[in-house]
Amino acid sequence: MVDGSGHTSLGDGTNWSAPAALAAAPAAPANPADPGPDHQGARSAAVDCPTGQFCAYVDNTGHVAVLRGTSWSVPQVMTTRVGSATVGLYQSGRVGMSCTGTTACTALVGDTVLDWDGSTWTGSPAPWPASLTGDSAVSCPVAGACVAVRGPYVSVRIGGSGWSTPRSIDPDGHLDAVSCPTLAFCMAVDAYGDVVHLADGTWSSPAKVVPTPSEYAGDGTSLSCPSDQFCMVLTGDGDYATYQGPDPNAPVTTATSPVVAP
Repeated sequence: MVDGSGHTSLGDGTNWSAPAALAAAPAAPANPADPGPDHQGARSAAVDCPTGQFCAYVDNTGHVAVLRGTSWSVPQVMTTRVGSATVGLYQSGRVGMSCTGTTACTALVGDTVLDWDGSTWTGSPAPWPASLTGDSAVSCPVAGACVAVRGPYVSVRIGGSGWSTPRSIDPDGHLDAVSCPTLAFCMAVDAYGDVVHLADGTWSSPAKVVPTPSEYAGDGTSLSCPSDQFCMVLTGDGDYATYQGPDPNAPVTTATSPVVAP
């Protein structure tokens, strides 16, 4: 578990360790859009742990680190120009991280993709224009294959083919989480509690499964699909919904407040 201030905690299935700060990271160049670490919501981070002995971390200032066993590496700041793009040193909103193993991780920060090969992080341009704002999310079901969302768009990368041209799948334009347990099945959710799913090669129209957050509207929506038979959506307000396969058009929903039927 990580937070935006660079603290981590390890769970053993029963207890959580006390939060511990990552080692001091190199300072990133100043960015006029960054309100500073003391500003509420100024920092966001993402983590993925494909095994019990390995995790990868990224924050919205372009810092990356990996956990091996119980020790985190010193965070590295990714500021090197790659082609026509650089890491967005401050991305307002969520960043994304997805790992398929200890030698394959992909992170999204602003207009840059960061890839881990087991020893080195490298950067490349994201598939959407640098002017696009909002949260980022990525899910990689197998090594070399990833699905990324930002704003209204989805883009897919398979093998060495590069990222596909972004496609709009959510007219509201606030996708902030995606989960793809297989190459053939994905779900994505937006900040308003609407989900879109990929099945049989086609993305569905958005369907509302939880109420639009009102109390904690800025916290985003979380999504996890451990298999193509089960998914859970959770908002900052605490409303949640579950999907149970095999028919993605008929999610089973439960929430702490009334749910609008899809």
